[in-house]
Amino acid sequence: MSKQTASPFRVLMVTGIYPTAEKPHAGTFVRSQVDSLREAGLEVDVLHPKVGMPSPLRYASAIWQIWRASLSRRYNVINGQYGLWCVICRLQWTTPVVAAYLGDDILGTVTAKGGHSFKGNFVAMLSRQLCYWVEAVTVKSEQMKRAARGPQQKIYVIPDGVNFAQFHPVPRSEIRAELGWDQDKYYVLFSNNPRIPVKNFALAKAAVERVREKGVDIELVVATGLPHETVVKYMNASNALILSSHAEGSPNVVKEAMACNVPVVGTDVGDVRDVIEHTAGCTVCTPNNVEEMASGIEVALAHTERTTGRADTQHLDGSVIAQRIIDVYEKATKMKIPRQPVATTPEKETAYAQE
Repeated sequence: MSKQTASPFRVLMVTGIYPTAEKPHAGTFVRSQVDSLREAGLEVDVLHPKVGMPSPLRYASAIWQIWRASLSRRYNVINGQYGLWCVICRLQWTTPVVAAYLGDDILGTVTAKGGHSFKGNFVAMLSRQLCYWVEAVTVKSEQMKRAARGPQQKIYVIPDGVNFAQFHPVPRSEIRAELGWDQDKYYVLFSNNPRIPVKNFALAKAAVERVREKGVDIELVVATGLPHETVVKYMNASNALILSSHAEGSPNVVKEAMACNVPVVGTDVGDVRDVIEHTAGCTVCTPNNVEEMASGIEVALAHTERTTGRADTQHLDGSVIAQRIIDVYEKATKMKIPRQPVATTPEKETAYAQE
């Protein structure tokens, strides 16, 4: 039987990535989740060891702080975010632990040659074994759930949510004028770090070049390390977003583009298929297949109207995802958690959404 909490439910979020003054764009998806949980009525403290110190010291610092937090009995649950940060959360047994895995911490880290690194495989092995020893596990896709170990009934597929208030359709011509982009040119957006091997930037370049060879005036725009307000502009100014990764968990850029009603051409990784396959103008491609990705880009360019992506992904709103995470907290702690009601205002399509 679940116990009703008399005071606010308290969460300690342990993460190695989080926005800072030096790196304001790092781990923004974690901050968005924290904000959504707070809006739902939970008290959430974030433990993010100082960036810049050697990794062993960061982990040692976190272990000490987790022990102190556990002994204080201040928190109802400790929520680790990613691989080894989840592991160190289980080095105490006083407070229930929810392990949140993001992608390569379960699937392994893909190298530039398409294989898997030894370090990535080691972290994935630890992460999979930890599934036996924590109260609950969240993963981003069914693929990750299949790779995880432990009782499947305590492993929950919960994708990252998207901030629909921040990512929304804006008239393409208006944004292009602001950015100084050519109104008559086709632009395809790659919103990832091209230096990260798993993002497979070479595939994106090759696919765009294949389309250009057919006489199409097209440009591949790379956006990395930009503030969200700038990313929104780039997305709305583009004819399509391209995701060429070897592997992913639940890529936020895909959902953000969908929230802007922008066509998406993405490889069949993580939850990409679940998010885009039912939306006209979007295409799911076989990983590392240039012809399929080039064909998908052509489909997106031919889709002259905005997509229905925003309406098709309302279930991925950050506030909705927060409620699903709270459901997991209740199962992990066997407590009934007071919640703030979720605002359910109908989605309004604006006139410019079809521009």
